[in-house]
Amino acid sequence: MIFVPGPDRHGCLPLDDVVLQEYRLSVAPGVWPGETRAAVASSETVMNRGQESRQQASGGRVASAAGRAVRWSGRLIGLVIAVLLVVGIGVGVRSPEPQGRVYSASEQAQLDAEDRFRALAEDARAAAAVQPALADRLTAAASDLDVQADAVALPRSPTPAPTAPSVESDETTANGGTATGRTPSPSGDSPGPGSTPATPPVDGMLVLAMLRESALESLGDAVSAEPGAARVLASAGANQWWHASALGQVLGVSPDLPPLGESVGTAAEDQPGASTPARAEDGTIAGECAGTPLGPDADRQALLAAKNAEDQARYGYEVAAALLEDRAGALARSAEHDAAADAAADRLAALCVPAAPAPAGFTISAAFRADPSRALRDLEQDHVALYAGLVSAVSPAVRPWAVTSLNAAVQRSIGAGAALEPLPGLDDGPEGTAGAAPTSASVVPTPQGPPAPVEAADDQG
Repeated sequence: MIFVPGPDRHGCLPLDDVVLQEYRLSVAPGVWPGETRAAVASSETVMNRGQESRQQASGGRVASAAGRAVRWSGRLIGLVIAVLLVVGIGVGVRSPEPQGRVYSASEQAQLDAEDRFRALAEDARAAAAVQPALADRLTAAASDLDVQADAVALPRSPTPAPTAPSVESDETTANGGTATGRTPSPSGDSPGPGSTPATPPVDGMLVLAMLRESALESLGDAVSAEPGAARVLASAGANQWWHASALGQVLGVSPDLPPLGESVGTAAEDQPGASTPARAEDGTIAGECAGTPLGPDADRQALLAAKNAEDQARYGYEVAAALLEDRAGALARSAEHDAAADAAADRLAALCVPAAPAPAGFTISAAFRADPSRALRDLEQDHVALYAGLVSAVSPAVRPWAVTSLNAAVQRSIGAGAALEPLPGLDDGPEGTAGAAPTSASVVPTPQGPPAPVEAADDQG
């Protein structure tokens, strides 16, 4: 907007574009009266700039409104996208499942043993149903397996009571099937195309094979398990060993078990006590020892206790040979205990501990002479309790020897007339005691006097 002189030349009046244009045409084109061309050009520039300013202002307002609209639209779209993302994440991502418990090697061995024992018990009962002649033997094994499964099981939270089995499953079990999925074909023929082949009914031979494998696996797991679990696994393995031997006798076949003296598991060769080097004839330590005992003190004490117990048993059977009709059998057992004493002495030598010689003599009680069979049975049961305690007391390097010795003691005690227990040697519970010495008073070591000869014992009997 510009100002031009008014008609009276005393003031200035604002003129709009139309008036200004008419005024331009009424005077010389482009020149005010009395003004030069430069002044007119200047006023035109002012007018053009004014128009441009109004256009720019109008355009700026439009652009500003459009920008605000675009910004609000962008914000709205972003908000919608954020809401959709949150909803999608909430729907697509579930709450994380609780992480399963990680079991140690010992706990995993317990879990596997529990499953194995329970399945084997069911198989034994199924075999007893189809082979009545083996029912007593198989049912006894199944009952022991139930106890062993409960003893080796890990603590767990209470679970709902199981539902009653269906009639169909009961009939299947009665016909020779098992709860482990072994279902015989109703007709005995091979299944048709596309059907699952039926497993033959469980029989005594199959149970024998499974008992043998379970016994060996349990004894092997006992070597590396935690002390408490090791006692249970070793005791259960010894029980299953005997059941396999007894079932093999009934079936008239060999159970294919290794010799009793063969060590189970694998001990590290570089661990003290893992090997059994030979001793010198005088009982001194063979090899190089600096005079300092090796290995844990618990290992040395366990081996000393075992050697003393085996020396007592050796002497007791020597005396019993003169009192029993089965003289040869008693002397054979005496030799077994003598070999066990030597094995303990060899392990003591490996720990740089001199093996003390056997006591010069032992006192034989009147009860022993009155009933040597019962006294020997009690003595063998004491050995079972001793070795069961040593399994959890010794180090992993000596554990294979303790497990093997426990198994041998269990088999000897049953051979001597002791009753078979589901968990031999564990009357004090899974933890037990650390290898207490035998409690039988029938054979007591004495510090003086040579051992009584067998002939003299016979005369006194």
